[in-house]
Amino acid sequence: MKMKTKLTLGAAGAATASLAVLSAVSMEAYRAVFERNPSPILSPFVNRSRDDSFHAWREQGADYLRKQKHQLYNITSARGELLQGYYYPTTGEGKRIAFIVHGFRSEHASTAGVLYDFYAARGFDLFAVDNTACGASFGQHYGYDTYESEDALRWIAFLRETFGADIALILHGFSLGASTVLKMSDRCGDNVKFIISDSAYRDAREQMKYRLGPLYTSVRLINLFKAYDLSATDVRPNLERSSKPILFVHGQKDTAVPFRNGPSLMSSYRGPCDALFLPDVRHIQSFYRDAETYGNKVDEFIRKYIK
Repeated sequence: MKMKTKLTLGAAGAATASLAVLSAVSMEAYRAVFERNPSPILSPFVNRSRDDSFHAWREQGADYLRKQKHQLYNITSARGELLQGYYYPTTGEGKRIAFIVHGFRSEHASTAGVLYDFYAARGFDLFAVDNTACGASFGQHYGYDTYESEDALRWIAFLRETFGADIALILHGFSLGASTVLKMSDRCGDNVKFIISDSAYRDAREQMKYRLGPLYTSVRLINLFKAYDLSATDVRPNLERSSKPILFVHGQKDTAVPFRNGPSLMSSYRGPCDALFLPDVRHIQSFYRDAETYGNKVDEFIRKYIK
């Protein structure tokens, strides 16, 4: 009897220890994908996509953008967070604006910098924001297009109030930012003339399963308790209600947000759309790899949808 009791207690102790390890690892994984302050242990493994030449190009663009004349604006999110936006008056008119939305663990300059000359040459001012929990904006949790889309709608209202009800906007999002612009596609108003979705995911639940594997369930439960339900990140219900012209961009060698997301989103969309699916291109690198083809597609949309 004593031996059986010892074995039972031993098994219970082992189970408790295993549960404690799982909880600790899950919390680290949660920090890696959901919180502003990343996990020093797991973040390098969860966020493993890296191309040094591409990132050097983006940082060069960021440095260039920071030197340009700009106006800093602030708004407050529905969550009470102070958010920062940056307006770059390439034309000085404020009537045609490209609104750039960055992705996961990024900030406005590293995404918008490489597009400054591109849009300036086409007569567009640039507007870019630091999303919640990024850059100079406040916040601790990423919304995976839920928080970000609600905030971007507030920014659009701010731009209308600041520059006039007749402004023409392009929404241009990358990665998480691409899902953000799709998430708001049914609510963004007539000022938005078309949308560019570069490397979007359909649903953050699918993305998390792909990135986290067996840790997905526990991490999702943590986020449900601390922030929101990931089911709210599915962009497809919004696309069903949208009629905005959309350019779907996705690299066929994307391993961060798998390429299958791009064709799936486009094939199910009933509004006006086109695609740029370049071979041998990794995550959000289509403009980096082939700016001429990318530019030609955007020019087609500008000619067609912006008077």
